Amino acid sequence: MPVSIEDVAKKAGVSISTVSRVINRRNLVNAVTKARVEKAIKELGYRPNVFARGLMLRKSNILGFVLPDIHGEFYSEIIRGAMQKARELGYHLIVSAVTAEDDGQDVLGMVGAQGLVDGMAVMVSEKDSQIRKSLATLDLPLVVLDAELPRVTHDTVLIDQSRGAEAMAAHLLAVRPNDRIIFVGGLETNLDTRDRLQAFRDVLRSAKRQLPNQDVYYLDYSYQTAFDLAYDHAQEWSQRPTTVFAANDEMAAGVISAAAARRVDVPRELRVAGFDDTRIAQLTRPALTTVHVPMADMGATAIELLCDRLEEPDRPVKKVILQAELVVRDSCGAMSLRNVARG
Repeated sequence: MPVSIEDVAKKAGVSISTVSRVINRRNLVNAVTKARVEKAIKELGYRPNVFARGLMLRKSNILGFVLPDIHGEFYSEIIRGAMQKARELGYHLIVSAVTAEDDGQDVLGMVGAQGLVDGMAVMVSEKDSQIRKSLATLDLPLVVLDAELPRVTHDTVLIDQSRGAEAMAAHLLAVRPNDRIIFVGGLETNLDTRDRLQAFRDVLRSAKRQLPNQDVYYLDYSYQTAFDLAYDHAQEWSQRPTTVFAANDEMAAGVISAAAARRVDVPRELRVAGFDDTRIAQLTRPALTTVHVPMADMGATAIELLCDRLEEPDRPVKKVILQAELVVRDSCGAMSLRNVARG
């Protein structure tokens, strides 16, 4: 039978309300009594019911964290950073996934209306994501990752997608100036895909280069769809100097694997670049040239902003922009070119 707050009160020789005040860290209990209660809690192994405590205090010390998906290295890193920061700040985290087609009412209604969480951090990845409408009516402290929502009061965490894509474009123009470029993105409505493609095109345009629509493919950020695409096209792409720039590492890995299956050598016959710098970028052969996105920092920053908002409800809205940085490895041949130059 689990230990109750009544058991703690009896062992410590105090009232239930005194135990409650000690647990909730109210400065209304003298040091001697507090020490006696804490000793009883430790000896009995008592663990307070977080939800019951939240009902009493109107504060649960639980935060909601909603992502478009919870699978894959990209989201796992964001969650890792968020959970670590929440733990540091004394909060628990409830993580859930809401797809772009889902308005999120089930999740937001359950945790918001019933007072299960003190605030929410939500990633919005699609231009027409249905959850945007639901967030407009959410009566909770809110942090939005990856987007800014008009007419909704919220703090924001963004990645400088444009800077990362511009750095990649400049690098490819420097090391493979004559290559045809193939862009493989996520859904056409995906905000990251749109930002990365636009910035990449802007740099090409400034260099008097074009990225025609027939060389742009919209997939779903998955390894398999990129593998299937490249399996069908790798031999054709390799007939002329070509670089494939995939909008995430998972798709880039799919392209590299498909090229190998088609006996197309990367980087000698086909160059491949990615985005995000997840662990898969160092596991591909050759290792992947990519753009490092501080995923764990993104999750941690969202939680930090949310906790700041809970401490200072009336402070001005904040927007934090995290930087993306180019990481050069061998999948575009740059390292090989350096070795040749040294020789």
